[in-house]
Amino acid sequence: MENELHPFLSFWYTRFQGALFLLALLTYGFGDALTSIMMIERQGLMREGNAIVRYIISYYGIANFIEIKIWFTILILLVPLILFSKKKEPIYWMINGYLASFFILGTLAMILNLQAAANVPLFLQPQHVILIFISLILILTNIGEIIDKMTYPMMMNYFDCALNDLLIVLKFIKTQEKKLSHW
Repeated sequence: MENELHPFLSFWYTRFQGALFLLALLTYGFGDALTSIMMIERQGLMREGNAIVRYIISYYGIANFIEIKIWFTILILLVPLILFSKKKEPIYWMINGYLASFFILGTLAMILNLQAAANVPLFLQPQHVILIFISLILILTNIGEIIDKMTYPMMMNYFDCALNDLLIVLKFIKTQEKKLSHW
């Protein structure tokens, strides 16, 4: 008997986690990069607080910086999902805490970049944002792990669910090809 795929492991069943991933990508990836560029264009490269960003922009240009930032963001958001995908224990809320931390970091980074671009005093120092981010990672992932252990959610992370959905589509296509070949 063929191993049937569970219908509740669908990508759409975990749309909350997918939405958090998208929010983290939009704020930490795109938003931070674009507001950094805007701030640099208005205030100059030396106003950028991140030495790595200054180096990349000065030696490789703005377009390459944006590309590097987007790929780095995708990588940093996907790595935990791939590493923990074979884990037998539930990780749904732990991963949600991780993604929420990046969403908050991206939002704060965008706000600081916009304030710096407008030459307005920053409401938080960049060092404080980093401290908040590290604290959020530790707190939210631990809270998520506790929730996962208490509730034992019967769902997979959205990356595995997306692969599961792809497998369902491929099986459907294979079934349709078999039907057409019999005609």
